[in-house]
Amino acid sequence: MRTGVINEELHHAGTSLQIVSPARKEDGTQDFLLSYLKDNKGMITDLLSDTGAMLFRGFGITDKDGLSEVKEIFAGGTAFNYVDGNSPRTRLSNAVYTSTEYPKEYPISLHSELSYSHRWPGMIFFLCHTPAETGGETPIADCRSVLKGLRREIVDKFETLGVKYTRYLSGERGMGKSWMDTFETNDRAMVEGYCRDSQIEFSWEQSALYLSQRGPGVARHPVTGEKVWFNQANQFHPSGLPAEIYKGLKLMHARSVRKFPQYAFFGNGEEIPEEYLKEITDTHFEMALKFKWEKGDLLMLDNMLVAHGRMPFKGDRKIFVSMC
Repeated sequence: MRTGVINEELHHAGTSLQIVSPARKEDGTQDFLLSYLKDNKGMITDLLSDTGAMLFRGFGITDKDGLSEVKEIFAGGTAFNYVDGNSPRTRLSNAVYTSTEYPKEYPISLHSELSYSHRWPGMIFFLCHTPAETGGETPIADCRSVLKGLRREIVDKFETLGVKYTRYLSGERGMGKSWMDTFETNDRAMVEGYCRDSQIEFSWEQSALYLSQRGPGVARHPVTGEKVWFNQANQFHPSGLPAEIYKGLKLMHARSVRKFPQYAFFGNGEEIPEEYLKEITDTHFEMALKFKWEKGDLLMLDNMLVAHGRMPFKGDRKIFVSMC
């Protein structure tokens, strides 16, 4: 890489993270980083297609506007919005969101962003505005290694059948995200048009919206051609929720899973064994590389090569996210 930076690498269970930091104290600025990214955009893109993850540390970038500028270097003026996203988050600007707003005492399982959707980001950027007092790491795992680490029978089943995802989105009241928050509009016609264009089956039930869509279990990376584990079945299935919440949902919807806020089946409608889902979640966490966030850290991921999650934490934690 270009002089003016120092590089080191972390490795764990098949996942690699390259850490880039300024070689001189005076280069630890946002302007230097933005210039560096512009000058080395092609090299960085190629490196991400190989290792899947890079962390830029010590360059003094701390706000959403700085993150937006980073995103624009790699995506121009286009913004990958979070329409159809299933996790709760807040839009801070046209291109920047908060990280998933989920109770701090629980972990978030590792996943590739929007892998259940017909369109997903190729790159995802995380900026640490405020590191947690303790915990709050963003574990990452190489999806090629995860694929190799799972039992063959699980991989074969998911690769052959894919995944069917269902969601029951409330109107103004109910459990989980509303359809208005999910699609960032109150216009039913716009939602219906989006669903048709995205091959999402939908039906209205008074003020609620039921969705069903299919996605891959295993996919090929468009640049490298490598097979990667690429789905969110374990995250969509309610067995991944805290035990007391899952128990309550099963009691509430004992007759049918249709009204679960979200659910996952094999692509043919067959139930996925919960032991499979647990093994998938456990394998991701066992293979995950973890690092302690520092204020101003910028993490870049190839969204198909590397999955990400979140560890429980204490104190305040603010991580901003942008995608392209």
